[in-house]
Amino acid sequence: MDYYNSFLDQYLTSWYPTTTINPTSTISISSIDPTNTAGLALTFLNLQHQIQTETNSISLYYLSRNARGAAATYTILRIQQILQTAAATATQQLPQITEELVNATLNLKQLEWDSNLYAMNLSVPFNLLFGILFILIMFYQIGICAWFKDFYFSICMVCGCLLEFIGYIARTVAHYSYSDPNLYLCQIICLTIAPAFIMMSIYYLLAKLVVIHGLQYSILSPIQLSYIFIIFDVLSLVIQAIGGAIAAINLRMLRNSNVGSYIMLSGIAFQAFSMTVYILFLMDFLIRVFKIPNKSFQLFRFIRFLFGSNEMRQEFEISYNSKFRPIREKQIFNYMPLFIMISVLFVYVRCIYRVIELSQGWRGFLITHEEYVLTLDALMVLLCVLIYVLFHPGLIFNKMNIPLKKKKLKDIEMKNEVRSTPISQPYYSSRLRLPEKSTVSSTISSFDKSTIINSRFDSPSF
Repeated sequence: MDYYNSFLDQYLTSWYPTTTINPTSTISISSIDPTNTAGLALTFLNLQHQIQTETNSISLYYLSRNARGAAATYTILRIQQILQTAAATATQQLPQITEELVNATLNLKQLEWDSNLYAMNLSVPFNLLFGILFILIMFYQIGICAWFKDFYFSICMVCGCLLEFIGYIARTVAHYSYSDPNLYLCQIICLTIAPAFIMMSIYYLLAKLVVIHGLQYSILSPIQLSYIFIIFDVLSLVIQAIGGAIAAINLRMLRNSNVGSYIMLSGIAFQAFSMTVYILFLMDFLIRVFKIPNKSFQLFRFIRFLFGSNEMRQEFEISYNSKFRPIREKQIFNYMPLFIMISVLFVYVRCIYRVIELSQGWRGFLITHEEYVLTLDALMVLLCVLIYVLFHPGLIFNKMNIPLKKKKLKDIEMKNEVRSTPISQPYYSSRLRLPEKSTVSSTISSFDKSTIINSRFDSPSF
């Protein structure tokens, strides 16, 4: 045992209990099976070998924690052996023995708390509640997708809700296993990349609005808008996934995970940048749709327009694409620009929070206080997807084909033009009008009959 004491004195940092025990307080004293003594000796030998060869500071930190645990365990075993002897019952030795036993127990409890990867007690009710809500919304999106055949929007939303569900269920389970790195990485990666899928579905809606109102109201074509922002979102998703993978590998190998954290941070920052650009394009589109030519912009009228004023809609209806008028006549469609803006702002707040959170590190103030995670992340994303429970595009478009490519738009316009022609009237009649019978008769009667006869029988001149 003297060899182990010298080893611990050389490599183990000092630890002093921070908890003050008053005479009236009680504490559960740890008890260890004496048969573990042989295993403890082997642990000391392994620690000695690893500490002498290890150079990584993170690995040395974990090894020192193991050494602390071994030292506290050894202290408890030694005191248990002393208490088994008759000499230990001496009154003068009991205070010292009790103090050492309490300190060793507090040391083990502190080590157990230090192994908490979240540095807090995770809330089971709230995390479970968010997990249940996200899975219910996911099933709703699947049902809407099957009914209205709105595949792209619903599939992206389903992926986002599924990742949110996995993340919060992992946090719920982690309450009972807070030192499990698999659960920690599962929840942090899933909750980080989930909003990227949700934003993919929202980006698509701006292109649909451009087609429904008219191509002249957007700087870019609908297909260009879709490609640009979806590519932006995929890039941010890839960056975040790479950062999460690097952080996971480093964490498993007991290495510094700051590189992975910074990559994840840059991915979220890029996502916030793409959302900012999207909001600018959305605002430019809405102003173009609303603005009266040769008149200044009026904020109050614009707000009325966003809140679905029928009077405002009727005023501008004549300038919109007539092919999609049935969609615009739905009262729910009038609120579509407003709920798109609100949903984007919810995710935008969440992204700004995540940028600040990760910039503080894995032991920063925000990430170690769950009330901020639940309100500025979970609640923001939940409110975003709840909007599309009430205002799902399938309920608005109702299976109507809204193509984004110009060629398909022209094909639809030609089909609509053919269908709009009355069946009793030939298609060419709108372009070629034959003279009426009365007009022909009056024209013939105006000519002299002799002129007609002469024109028939006169020989032609060469």
